[in-house]
Amino acid sequence: MKNLIMQHFEPFREDAIEQMKRTGKSLPFIVEHSVANIKAYAEHLGAEYKLLNGEPFQAGLRGQCQKCAAINEEFDEYDVVVVLDTDKFMTRKGWDQNIFEAQGIACFDDVHRQRILPKFCHEFPRISNLDYPIWSGACYVMPREFRQLMRKQINPAMRKMFEAISPKPYVDEGIFHVLCHKARFKLDKYLDERWDYSSYLPNPQNAYMIHVRHKPKSREENYMDLFNQGVIYNG
Repeated sequence: MKNLIMQHFEPFREDAIEQMKRTGKSLPFIVEHSVANIKAYAEHLGAEYKLLNGEPFQAGLRGQCQKCAAINEEFDEYDVVVVLDTDKFMTRKGWDQNIFEAQGIACFDDVHRQRILPKFCHEFPRISNLDYPIWSGACYVMPREFRQLMRKQINPAMRKMFEAISPKPYVDEGIFHVLCHKARFKLDKYLDERWDYSSYLPNPQNAYMIHVRHKPKSREENYMDLFNQGVIYNG
């Protein structure tokens, strides 16, 4: 099998831009360390790695929406494409787990199920449906057939919908909800939440992949705490 892990980064937060100017680096601290960690994991699994930038999915959409580029035809050569946020890290427990064998496309946790999905359906009633999930967008595991099915749903009217979703907080999550709704695509099983485990939750050592969040401290401080505790994999 030929597999790919990709991340996308385009600075949009003022603090990230300021940090890059201050340090003279092309990536903020947390992104630099995430890329190194995830690239090493891809190599460990014998997979390829790509860090995308710019607007590879659709011009004019926010940076988070550009993660949807995973469904582009140019990546059809890959059996499975995994898309990760640039604040994700493999844990020691997850290092020898194979993300490409994980089932379920993405996580559908209680926050997305109980809060985000109803809000999205209220705001976009004509293109949404409570019977279809709005996944957590920090980790996607996309087989080729799924990516091709999603791409088939895109037409000029759908791209206008993407433009309406982009300024809102739903970004790529909302885009995939609309695509799944149009394709009538449902799952019985969602991705194990250990692949998208927020750093502030208890027992992070049991996660496969940590999503380093901005609470209770800064992302950099939370990362260093987990790193020093030996939770984040470091060879």
